[in-house]
Amino acid sequence: MQVLSEKEMDYKSKDNILFTSNESIGFESDKNTSMVADNITTYAKTIHELKADSEATIQVGETIINAKPDCVIIKAGGVEVTIDSNGLVVRGGEIKAE
Repeated sequence: MQVLSEKEMDYKSKDNILFTSNESIGFESDKNTSMVADNITTYAKTIHELKADSEATIQVGETIINAKPDCVIIKAGGVEVTIDSNGLVVRGGEIKAE
């Protein structure tokens, strides 16, 4: 089945919508893709990849992990840790070994 639309397509259900395939499922967009829900779970039996050319950000509350091609920045509890070609820098906190 092929569906082509020159304008918006809207699928709504009062219950579940399930996409199933024996091979693969892909979502592709020239601009933006978003998923919004109370809970989103992804699971892979072998490999789970997140790839971005310029930046990837994970945020939980006020805690942020930001990865760029040249560095990783972690912000949590008022502390910022930067890992880049210069090494590791901690701002607003300390490094301890226990």
